[in-house]
Amino acid sequence: MNKPETFPALNGLRFLAALAVVIFHYAPRVQSYGQIPGAARHLINEGPAAVGFFFILSGFVLAHRHLYGRASAQSPTAFYWSRFARLYPAYLLAFLLFLPVAVQRYLLNPVNPAAPPPAPHTFALSAILSCLMLQSWTPLAQAWNGPSWSLSVEAFLYLLFPLIGWRLAKLSRRGTVSVMLLSWLMPAGLAAAYVAHRIPEAAWRLYVTNNPLLWTPLFLMGICASRFTFDWKRVPAGAAGLASTLTFLAVILAALAWPQKWADVFVTGGIAPLLVALIIFFTRGSGWIAEAMGSPQLNKLGEASYVVYILQAPLWHYWQEATNSLRGGEPYASTVALWQFAAFVPLLVLASLAVQRYIEASARAWLGANQRISRRGTEETFQQQAPRANAVELVES
Repeated sequence: MNKPETFPALNGLRFLAALAVVIFHYAPRVQSYGQIPGAARHLINEGPAAVGFFFILSGFVLAHRHLYGRASAQSPTAFYWSRFARLYPAYLLAFLLFLPVAVQRYLLNPVNPAAPPPAPHTFALSAILSCLMLQSWTPLAQAWNGPSWSLSVEAFLYLLFPLIGWRLAKLSRRGTVSVMLLSWLMPAGLAAAYVAHRIPEAAWRLYVTNNPLLWTPLFLMGICASRFTFDWKRVPAGAAGLASTLTFLAVILAALAWPQKWADVFVTGGIAPLLVALIIFFTRGSGWIAEAMGSPQLNKLGEASYVVYILQAPLWHYWQEATNSLRGGEPYASTVALWQFAAFVPLLVLASLAVQRYIEASARAWLGANQRISRRGTEETFQQQAPRANAVELVES
């Protein structure tokens, strides 16, 4: 069997996107943050757009593997199990690591019993919702491990994929482009309505921004975009390299130039067409930026990017408390010294590489072995549902 094609440059982009989210969350807590150039702060503020990138990339990768690649012979049941094995071990570890932090928060700041429901029961309810990966459907989306809300969304997208993926694969080119256009306009349009004060602030923050239905269109864009990869292979290498480099720079320039007032539109998919183009273009290692993103080092870091993302909050809480104590300050001070943040980033990356290698990979292998033992295909496979094309494989988001 020929070795499946890989896209190492996309793994490099995944790591860069995870790092952008980490910097967005914790760089503003540095005491000297206000002294850095305004352009850098503006770029950092657009970091949450990386989450939309993850959803697009997820749809793209799943479509390549299960609609066009060798995994198309996998049954939906096997697909769900493989997604569970991919997502839940590191997710559960982060949940357990955050448990002492959540208990501490609850003990230090108990909810007012007179507050309206569900406030008096936030601790237990948010724990149950987070454990079941259902928190993004509720106002408690970020009440536990904040970044985990997007994994709750991802779980819903995984549930949806076998139901819609093969249908999207059968669309004509015109139909595919139409779906992509609508999928771009829907979340961006909702965000524009919020910025224009057509959606109340409370409703937007509590019920819309973390809701899986808001992010599903970006996932659909990724699924649809996957079919254009095969056309992209026929583009001359020189032109492909120039396009990938210019598109990467265009994403950075768009983040720098985007008006702060419309930041929610940017984050919610305003630049989704550029992100789709970036993903397609980086399936080839043409261009110096794509080559750099596809280096063995960044490819390896990209494999651990999910762990970086999900572990950032619990590890930060432990790190901040420990280093604040070393400085002789308040353990829960709202700001930190530059060295605390600068040291945290490599610590998080190294810890994530260790977890990815020794915990996540082992858990996936064990769960995968049990799934293979119990599997005796009786269900319709992806191969029966959708056309098969060249084999494509990528470490999945």
